[in-house]
Amino acid sequence: HETDALVPNNQACVSEVARKLPYCNISMTTEARLDDLMSRMSLKDKIAQITPQGDLGGECTCFTRGVPEIGLPEWLWLVETNTNIASGCPQEGHCATTFVGPTGLGASFNRTSWKLKGTVFGNEMRALSNIRASRFQPDGKNPIGLTGFGPNLNIARDPRFGRNSELPGEDPFLTGMYGYQMVSGMQEKDPHGYPKMAAFLKHFTAYSTETNRGHDSYTISTYDFFDTYLPQYEMAFQAQPAGVMCSYNAENGHPSCANDWLLNKQLRSWKPDAMVTTDCGAVSNLKGPPVNARDDVHAAAFALMNGTDLEMGDHEFETLDKAIEQGLATEARLDEAVRRSFKVLFEVGRFDPPALTEWAKYGIDTLNSTLHQQISYEAALQSLVLLKNDCMSGVQGRCTLPLQRGSRVAVIGPQAISRSGLLSDYAADQQCFGGDDHCIGTIAEGIAAANAGGSTVSAQGVEVNSKKTDGIEEALNIAAGADVIVLALGNDKSIEHEGQDRIDTALPGLQLSFAKQVLALNRTTVLVLTNGGALAIDELIERPSAGPVRPGGPKPGYAIVDAFNPAVQGGRAIGASLFGLENRWGKLPITMYPHSYIKEQSMVNYDMSIAPGRTYRYYQGKPLFHFGFGLSLTQFSLSDCAYSAALPGHHMLACKLANVGLLEGDEVVQIYHVAQDIGQVDHPLPKRSLVDFERFRLPAGTSINITFRIPMDAFKVVNKDGARLLYPGKHRLVVSRGDIEDETSMDVVIPSIGVYFV
Repeated sequence: HETDALVPNNQACVSEVARKLPYCNISMTTEARLDDLMSRMSLKDKIAQITPQGDLGGECTCFTRGVPEIGLPEWLWLVETNTNIASGCPQEGHCATTFVGPTGLGASFNRTSWKLKGTVFGNEMRALSNIRASRFQPDGKNPIGLTGFGPNLNIARDPRFGRNSELPGEDPFLTGMYGYQMVSGMQEKDPHGYPKMAAFLKHFTAYSTETNRGHDSYTISTYDFFDTYLPQYEMAFQAQPAGVMCSYNAENGHPSCANDWLLNKQLRSWKPDAMVTTDCGAVSNLKGPPVNARDDVHAAAFALMNGTDLEMGDHEFETLDKAIEQGLATEARLDEAVRRSFKVLFEVGRFDPPALTEWAKYGIDTLNSTLHQQISYEAALQSLVLLKNDCMSGVQGRCTLPLQRGSRVAVIGPQAISRSGLLSDYAADQQCFGGDDHCIGTIAEGIAAANAGGSTVSAQGVEVNSKKTDGIEEALNIAAGADVIVLALGNDKSIEHEGQDRIDTALPGLQLSFAKQVLALNRTTVLVLTNGGALAIDELIERPSAGPVRPGGPKPGYAIVDAFNPAVQGGRAIGASLFGLENRWGKLPITMYPHSYIKEQSMVNYDMSIAPGRTYRYYQGKPLFHFGFGLSLTQFSLSDCAYSAALPGHHMLACKLANVGLLEGDEVVQIYHVAQDIGQVDHPLPKRSLVDFERFRLPAGTSINITFRIPMDAFKVVNKDGARLLYPGKHRLVVSRGDIEDETSMDVVIPSIGVYFV
């Protein structure tokens, strides 16, 4: 992976002017170098370091101006890093590696996969910077640096939220662990202490409504803040990301990007020098509700003085000189913001000779390398959730899945031959060389590749969201001649995306009626769903009563798979999984609600526990499929579970996990805490809360002993004041494989002093 002699994008301390100045002297401490750099800038220069400069490029990507007099180049801050490194593809076969959508990553329940994703991002961020690559197009106009924005750690609070496809799930612990692992991989340090890149978390916090965004305010209790909207970020900050992008919304009348309590009292209690950037245009939004700042000067001062360091998407911060002159802001606070931004760049090595870091070796061959492709494919395999797999009663192994290779298969539906429609929001700038979608494998292509010796045909049938019927007859004719139908339905970014929430969780357009026509053909059918937010498939969970295809023959089988946003390699992974070539299924990281939920629950209600409740932790109804659920092509069992005291403050949970089926496969074991009987409290209590999980791989007919170390913090619950307390009384630990009808539990009594198990 050797690069040429190019200097990385916007590297500082390379000009003769700069190299003579103390801020470029690597023998000095970083703080001393920062002192020198700050001392050489005028008030105008400093303001330009935290304000987008429209004449340099897009204001949303946030080009900040250099200072030529001291040899300081400009910098482009915003590079999206949620699903890949957003970039123009510099060379055929060497585009940035694209992963399945984050919800699919969440479904893997795999810490190792998440850290490897972060490692790939760190490698490729360095490579793109080293080869002087650009965002959007490979034209050099938007030079990629080392500041990446992602992962997005908002909670999937409501299935209608337009940006659910960017999120790993609905649970704070799962989401926080995902963030921690990704950031750990992204910011891996070399022996000299240089991280590969600087990661910023999005969107801090409680961002989950697109309608009226930027001027919306939601009532959020102290309890919900500390139980749902903050803990995942606090967990991720154990990996010390560079900072956060604050969200558009306001909490209790205080916009996130001008919220002293949120940014200074909470965020900076986790990392005092955490840098805060706005989302694009958030400072300008302060001139409207709920703040209604009178002008640019007041808006800029309000954001700066309440914790924001860098403006993106507009240029209100240009007026900070006037704000300081009028006493609305202070130069000391301005200096703090500028210094924070430079410190991030000093830490990643922007001001040091590039050869000093181990990461200088990464170049064009790093992008989408064979290793990175394999990591992405493994993630895709583990992102699929098997929701249903009808089997013949009393006959082991005779189920709808795995399909038999050599079959006649019809792959139909609007997502069967879609390419870019399989991507999540913020999937990339260019996934494929040239900017089209030719490198994205379709579901039909993935199934054809797996169906060796058979025939695979495909047709769209209906579009994702239209009333067109002209393709239905062809699709039904193709399906009628098949042994097996794979019916690929779902949403794409025409339905849910940044700026647009869904108004309905049902399948859009003619998809439901088309599905019923397909099922009426009486063929074995596998329903494959692709979606960001959960789909309400109430009428498709059970297929209509069907007789045998042939007199005396078996009834047609039925299976359902949720593939979320399978992206570039998902089609291949779906094919391998349906035919049993792989058996790496995941578990639901979200709740699949019935269609009636959207009538029962207001989109703008941010209270998690008020009826009917939100997420598996508080929902009081019966879901279509619950959080943590997911089947396999083999069968697993848990037995001999025992709990014992171990290290001070921790206890050990041990079980035997066995693969009692016919295929090798993966299983995810989940541990939940239930505050079973802790007396009367004056705040909500979750029905259950995930406190640990692990993915295991077992050959058929084998078993292993598994252990979990459970800290006492796992038994704590949040009170109305936001404190996490360990209540005396009866608690319960639940060991689950995702089937609530087959779980093992143990009660743990916590007296005023000590702990014992019963």
